[in-house]
Amino acid sequence: MRFKPWMKYTVTGLVGIVIGINVGMWIGAPRQVTVEMPGTQVPSSNTTVTTPEPANAITDPSKPTWEGLQQASASFLQTVFHTPVLNAQGKSVPVPTDKPILFSAPWCPYCKETEDLLIGNHLMNRLTILGVALNGGEPSEGVPARTVTNAVQAQEAFKLDWAHYGIHYPTDGILYAMPGTPIDQAVQSYPTFLIPHDGKWYVEIGYNPSVSFWKAVLG
Repeated sequence: MRFKPWMKYTVTGLVGIVIGINVGMWIGAPRQVTVEMPGTQVPSSNTTVTTPEPANAITDPSKPTWEGLQQASASFLQTVFHTPVLNAQGKSVPVPTDKPILFSAPWCPYCKETEDLLIGNHLMNRLTILGVALNGGEPSEGVPARTVTNAVQAQEAFKLDWAHYGIHYPTDGILYAMPGTPIDQAVQSYPTFLIPHDGKWYVEIGYNPSVSFWKAVLG
């Protein structure tokens, strides 16, 4: 069958109209759009997203205080009392819960001031001393950084640094949180104290020169 010229143009025009209508409907049709809000994640059926409390969130300001001290956070207590440490013989042991805990860096001058105060007032024996930041040093005080990978080296660091600062106290009872372990990472300030009272644990951070304060909280 042969088409006359005017029939060709008519068919072509009709085809164009049909295509144009379909394209217009596609462009104008509503489409479902998923927008991811900033700071959120699209839920997944096989993924659980949690936001843990930072390990170094030591205190919990939402809880009541005692003697001006804030309570320790649950995450910090979990880290301290569920992470084994080393004793002087290199044995892995839990952190004791029967005494206040002094987190002390051997090279730290503020720890030295604190220890001098406690020794001079016969309070040092009321604490568990837990060594942290064992690889550190204090060049301004002439205390070099050290490499500590075991309990022998940790005890040697305390002996050398305490001797440098003029601290005379036995090191056999010190416990050690080795570099990179959860306790070592959680304690970011030296000295840090963890003090029990009435079934709860409270935190003091930094050097406090008040003898009456220490006699009250360690008495």
